[in-house]
Amino acid sequence: MGETMFAKLIIDIKHEEVNQIFDYIVPSRFDGFLMRGMRVMVPFGSMIRMGYVIELVEQSEEATKEIMEVLDILPSITDETFMMIDAILATSPNLYSSVFATVLPIGLQMQYQKEIVLLDEKKIPAEFKDKFNSKGLWRLSKTEDITYYPQIKRLYDAGIIDIKRIYKQKGSSIKKTFYTFNVNHTYEKIDLYPLVLDAYMTNHTYEKKALHDLGLSQSNINTLVKHEVLIPDLKETSRTIGHHFELEDKKVVLNHEQKHAYQKIKSGFGSKQTFLLKGVTGSGKTEVYIKLIEDVINNKENVMILVPEITLIGPMAQRLKSKFEHVALYHSGLSQGELYDQYQLIQKNEAHILLGTRSAVFQPIDQLGLIIIDEEQDQSYEQQEGVYYDARSIADLRSKIHQIPVVLGSATPSVVTMYRALNHEIELLELNHRFDHHQLPKITFVDMKQELKEKHTSIFSRKLLSAMEERLNKHEQTILLFNRKGFAPFVMCRQCGDVPTCPHCDISLTYYEDKKTLKCHYCGYERPYEQTCEVCGQETVKPVGVGIEYVQKMLQKALPEAKIIRMDATTTKNKGKHEALWVDFMNQKADILLGTQMVAKGLDFPNVTLVGVLMADMALRVPSFHASEDAYMLLTQVTGRSGRFLPGEAIIQGYDLDHYAIQNVKTTYDDFYKEAIYYRKLGDYPPFKHTAQVLVEGEQYLKTYQQAFLLKKKFAQEGLDVLGPTAAMIQRIRDQFRFVVSTKSEKPFDAKIFHLIDAMKQKDVTFRYYPNLDIV
Repeated sequence: MGETMFAKLIIDIKHEEVNQIFDYIVPSRFDGFLMRGMRVMVPFGSMIRMGYVIELVEQSEEATKEIMEVLDILPSITDETFMMIDAILATSPNLYSSVFATVLPIGLQMQYQKEIVLLDEKKIPAEFKDKFNSKGLWRLSKTEDITYYPQIKRLYDAGIIDIKRIYKQKGSSIKKTFYTFNVNHTYEKIDLYPLVLDAYMTNHTYEKKALHDLGLSQSNINTLVKHEVLIPDLKETSRTIGHHFELEDKKVVLNHEQKHAYQKIKSGFGSKQTFLLKGVTGSGKTEVYIKLIEDVINNKENVMILVPEITLIGPMAQRLKSKFEHVALYHSGLSQGELYDQYQLIQKNEAHILLGTRSAVFQPIDQLGLIIIDEEQDQSYEQQEGVYYDARSIADLRSKIHQIPVVLGSATPSVVTMYRALNHEIELLELNHRFDHHQLPKITFVDMKQELKEKHTSIFSRKLLSAMEERLNKHEQTILLFNRKGFAPFVMCRQCGDVPTCPHCDISLTYYEDKKTLKCHYCGYERPYEQTCEVCGQETVKPVGVGIEYVQKMLQKALPEAKIIRMDATTTKNKGKHEALWVDFMNQKADILLGTQMVAKGLDFPNVTLVGVLMADMALRVPSFHASEDAYMLLTQVTGRSGRFLPGEAIIQGYDLDHYAIQNVKTTYDDFYKEAIYYRKLGDYPPFKHTAQVLVEGEQYLKTYQQAFLLKKKFAQEGLDVLGPTAAMIQRIRDQFRFVVSTKSEKPFDAKIFHLIDAMKQKDVTFRYYPNLDIV
């Protein structure tokens, strides 16, 4: 028997006081089996919790408890995954457990519940009797645990109930029964089952549902199993991800520009290189991707493709699944079970292509040969809530580990990426013409101030209305972009001027017409809309401003014969809805697609010949140095949806259209870049300086501000250029006051600064670091 070993664990509890490494004894039964990266169950206080093994050591002065159970046969956390975890921790301070939960698939995490066991039925209060099942068990939900905790504790102390803590992995495989025909059976009445004889002439195995579909009852199946005609077998099966689209393989024939880009990238196979594939909208970047993927798969390697939004999964999945087998999908629109099954495919190396949104970058796909990041400019690749990370940086790390190329695709590259390309840090490849020589759309600006002067008060300009009517008459389609949710930004009493606000956040409530509700987009608070003012009592509360639901209502009124699809956060919240709406519009079941920014990128509709943008200058009214870049990219991307097969037009409306970010939509990306990089240099913004900010939050206004000011002083002592503290754009969210301290420096932040922030944390004041100057 060998010497006792010890394991260093991270416990999956997201709390500051548990943010450390704990030592446990490795029982002799796990000797030689337990490995770094495995998940284990351990006693932790009065609980049983999961832990991640990060190291095995021969000595420990702190270990007093043994590991109870090992959950894995092979490590769930590979060396590569540990490298990704270390990379996140090196660029942004976070709780260990939060980073592990972010990087690992949700299916591998545990869910914990309490089960109440009824010991004395006579003494249980009447209000709880219905909670227990026939076996005297009541499994508490999280809400019930919080709501009934005091009563449950009293009943437990009195010996009326017992409390058991149960746990199980969130993800699990499903099993189905398959039936095989036994040709050597001796059942004399088999002739009574001609359906079975006919069916098994063409197929050797059927799943239970398939037999029911053939007309066999469960009683028939049971009889045939009893007489050993059918042999049942319980097998693990994957959940099938349903699609609304049909598979249609397009033959890829590259033009001269595409061939040049393809050959350049192919020459980089087997080495760490980054390519920026900059192509105007409709130039055929996807065709280049397809050709590259084909070569990688033929070389017995795998491909990772990232897109910024779920909206783009459907079109890309159709292209990939039409040409290739073994495509795995990974994004938040899938169910927990589907995500687990896709993870299993990836882990078992049964997926040659992984397509997903930003969280897919962590999946343990092995034998990587190529990483493609489409629409690389999109800020959706950065996760702001919870643990901060940039999927593009993680992809770059994985390319170094595997020594493979990364392809960044975009019609409008980010300013920082373009700067890197022009300074030869990455290789620039350009597609300057649309595929098959289709022309870019004609772009027209409409000044809505002039419309008002000429007594036209509709939210649609006369030119846009006329153009939409023309498309309806020609049976062509239109895309309308309006990037604001809800029916109206807020409601206001016309008598006293009161605007209903969220009781937990310093922000007005957004009005939703369809449900007649007022909702806070920050904390989720919701309440019914009432016309009666709660301040003055008059029935004069009316919606103010314009939201996308209002635009839809006015559009239907202006064009009553038009069929309209609306694509926004509300209409796409149900599973599969993104894809369903995309397919409906592709199949011309609607004349107009009205949407927020999710309609602006990557969608390819042959029959769209008109794009309209309402209030284009609204995107510039954001207090962020990214505002100009975001506005230009959004407008260029959405206008590029027009005229991809038929001659197209784009009409951009607004009240202030003279800004260079809007005017350059009519010219070229290069013109926009020259102005944008000039202003970045002038303001010491990226790529010239590293920027960061710390969000300081607390329940008490004065104390929170004082702590923010103290942080500023400590930063200044470290030689940083510090601004603030200033109130955050939304000064209070979820009853927490918020202040921001911003910095600029020649070098990125390092561990020393993170330790400084960490040392200032208190129970009632939190500090959250962001490696950028985006809105928080």
